[in-house]
Amino acid sequence: MTRVVWEDAVVRLLDDVYTFAATGPKTSAGWQKDTLAVMNREVEDPRGWITLDWDRQNDQERTASRPSYPFIPLSEEELERRLRPVTAETAVRLLVEMTYEWGPVGTEEQTRVAFADARTVLHRYGDGISCYANISAAGESSSPDLSKGVTGWSPLTDFIGDFGFIVVSSKEVGVYWSFDAR
Repeated sequence: MTRVVWEDAVVRLLDDVYTFAATGPKTSAGWQKDTLAVMNREVEDPRGWITLDWDRQNDQERTASRPSYPFIPLSEEELERRLRPVTAETAVRLLVEMTYEWGPVGTEEQTRVAFADARTVLHRYGDGISCYANISAAGESSSPDLSKGVTGWSPLTDFIGDFGFIVVSSKEVGVYWSFDAR
């Protein structure tokens, strides 16, 4: 895994949709606290790789509102309560759903490329990862059927909708989130 390969995959997937994609260090404080540090923009990518954050430059909104904008302020317990464990393959599917802004996936070739890119993104974190998502279907299964898209979630923003996942490895915590701000 190289920086260029990973960044190319992230940009192809998420650069033109309203998303948040950032990674921070995994510490002994616990993945929940590490996740909140990423959401609050308190930490940088430990490898210095790209972060996609549409709201990073929106200083006025973030300063007037909250550092975690568009995320609502959450405690570690509240964050964990809103998330459910999902498989790595479900996280891959969620990345593809973000790419197509919650709608149907594209052509067969676009779908193949999107899934390959999503697997590249997760490959950064290695094997033995844990993933947690806020989608409602994860309450019933860690590998839910997402063929009809994401249809329910436990919100982490004030927007009409948001869904995403946290990926936790032994060294890093990644946050991948999609927003419907209509």
